[in-house]
Amino acid sequence: METKTYKIIFTLSTPMAFIDLPTFDGILSYAFVRDLNGDKPFVQKLNYEPDELIDFSKMPVTMHEKGYFMASSMFYGDCEILEETQRWRKRWDCKNDEIADFGENKKKIDISRGQFKSYDMPISTKLINQCWFYFQSTQVKEVERLVSKWINFLGKKRSQGYGEIKEFRIELFNFDFNQVFRPIPTIFFDSTAINEQNIKYCAWRPPYWLPANFEKCITL
Repeated sequence: METKTYKIIFTLSTPMAFIDLPTFDGILSYAFVRDLNGDKPFVQKLNYEPDELIDFSKMPVTMHEKGYFMASSMFYGDCEILEETQRWRKRWDCKNDEIADFGENKKKIDISRGQFKSYDMPISTKLINQCWFYFQSTQVKEVERLVSKWINFLGKKRSQGYGEIKEFRIELFNFDFNQVFRPIPTIFFDSTAINEQNIKYCAWRPPYWLPANFEKCITL
């Protein structure tokens, strides 16, 4: 099957919250795992044996010979973006004290720590109408199926309603992958070609939370 380059464009209906630019393979890896495991519980821990990890090379996105996916970080244009600082909150309502189950332990609601701790945290959001990613694939229909089935939000604090996807579309696109388009470890570059301003210690392949996948990378 022929490898082709595509652009996936998301139209959003709510502001988006993010710190680092999301990468499309990171987004697709969530859908890939959900499709593979269904509702099977997944325990996240810091270190895994190699045979415990999911083989993400089977995702329907082309993988470079160096081990990173030919899938870009997020783009959202040069237009003026409205940025706001909103807040997300978690607070125990004392009227629910009677339904708290502590087993044989003494009943006590402590909102300063533990599972009942209250939060009032600032979160930076951006009002982005559209964002997009570039990727290469031989199975674009499978990419479309996974996104349609499992991806409803983008960015952080999705459970709070941020980054809700209104619609998306995929189209053929002529994108130059010779430029920096995603986090790529600096060890894959000639040191004379590295701009220190674009270097960041971050994950470069899924799963993006796994410490073993963090390297000093060139980024957008």
